[in-house]
Amino acid sequence: MSAVSRVRIGAAFLALIVVAGTFGYVVIEGVSWFDSFYMVIVTITTVGYSEVIDLSSVGRALTIALMLIGVGTAVYTAGAALEMALENLGDRRTRRMSRLIDNLTNHYIICGFGKVGSATWEHIHRRSENVVVIESNPSLADAARAEGALVVEGDATRNEVLESAGIKRARSLIACVRDDSDNLVIVLSAKSIRQDLLVISRATEPESEGKLKLAGADRIVSPQTVGARRIAAMALDPSLARFVDLVVEGDLVELEIEQLIVPDESPLDGSTLRESRIRELSGATILAIEASRDGVNLNPDPDRLLTGGDVLVAIGTRIHIDALNQMLSGPATNDR
Repeated sequence: MSAVSRVRIGAAFLALIVVAGTFGYVVIEGVSWFDSFYMVIVTITTVGYSEVIDLSSVGRALTIALMLIGVGTAVYTAGAALEMALENLGDRRTRRMSRLIDNLTNHYIICGFGKVGSATWEHIHRRSENVVVIESNPSLADAARAEGALVVEGDATRNEVLESAGIKRARSLIACVRDDSDNLVIVLSAKSIRQDLLVISRATEPESEGKLKLAGADRIVSPQTVGARRIAAMALDPSLARFVDLVVEGDLVELEIEQLIVPDESPLDGSTLRESRIRELSGATILAIEASRDGVNLNPDPDRLLTGGDVLVAIGTRIHIDALNQMLSGPATNDR
């Protein structure tokens, strides 16, 4: 039974007790209606004022009954009213959060706020990016809200929950719940809604990676494997590992690595890397270029031709990255 129903029942029963008690005092003690009503209210609210009626034995029996029944009913009704107020507060918070999520575009969706999910949220949120967390565990959902995350409380394997998180407008979805089978269903559900969406999935068991790949996951990450590689890198080349950690953690003078797509109508379309003067004009350095025609090209040749649809992996400060983004989309600033 809902809190609203309990409040209605409690209030109705309480009103019945007040009417019956008032009528009882009038009949038994022969006093005025107002004095009888006053006596009932004083009794069921336990305020402790002195009696305004000289009670007979029957009147005292009625008072005892009002104390036992009326006080219990009043407490029950007050508790239900408090619960209803808390539910309304939660509903208002949920509606407010839903409005905020409905206004998001190009955001990230993280399914699961466990150890991996919360750490992932922290890294993305640190970059001032919009993130929506989907979590079915109420305590973890509350923990996410306490951190300031936008939360959809529900099962991420259900399409309606993914849609309420704005999957049709999202940039990427990260499936990192504890159970690999749930991650598999999340990937399938996400790809059924948005085939073009970048979907990254966690894999706890090695045999799950192939299944997730078949389900449509674009990237699959095994925390154990990643941890082992970082440990090995720290042992084999501590200096390089430290540099990578600084970049990933974002502690190296706000140095960032970001992917930028060359628009089809970009002023740099048709230029070579040398002709574009990206390093000179923006300050960003191109680490790699990914294109459908030749895959990923690490440390690309200066004479590599840029075409629309190419993905540039650039490193630099936020100012450098923004300047490069402006070069890709703004008026041409280079001499071809």
